[in-house]
Amino acid sequence: MIAEDLFGYLPANELVEQNQVFRNIDGAMFESMPDWGLGATESGRGMSMADLDNDGDLDIIINNLMTESVIFENQLCGGSNLTVSLRQPDTSNLDAVGTRLRLHTSAGVYQREVRIISGYLSGDSPQVHFGFPNSTQIEYLEIIWNDGEVTRLDNLEIDTQLIVTRSE
Repeated sequence: MIAEDLFGYLPANELVEQNQVFRNIDGAMFESMPDWGLGATESGRGMSMADLDNDGDLDIIINNLMTESVIFENQLCGGSNLTVSLRQPDTSNLDAVGTRLRLHTSAGVYQREVRIISGYLSGDSPQVHFGFPNSTQIEYLEIIWNDGEVTRLDNLEIDTQLIVTRSE
């Protein structure tokens, strides 16, 4: 937060707190992970995640208020992935925002939604990312388009970038 009338006694009139990151522990609790090296203090205001280097894992972009944005390349994650980009030609919703995807695998069902807004001063890539353990087998991908139509895709390979164009 930056406000000269509120924080005039602080350097650059800026209240800065260190970024924090937490690891999900079995869906029941979170553990602080300062060793991941994301504890920057550049007045971060928004965060987005996308596979910026096309290596299969999500990288992080932090939008800072008074300094340049920062990109953190993900060098921690292992495992496999599938990324999906949807296309709806001849519509005003070219990236199929609002469409839900369900990836059925040997490790369970992963669900995602195509979004482009994710929070305060933050946005998302319309590309959907699924990450899962290396030993996982993909059974099929179910795409529930925003008008309720369903597309099922079988015989998908792991560690691929898939582009699905909806046809009439």
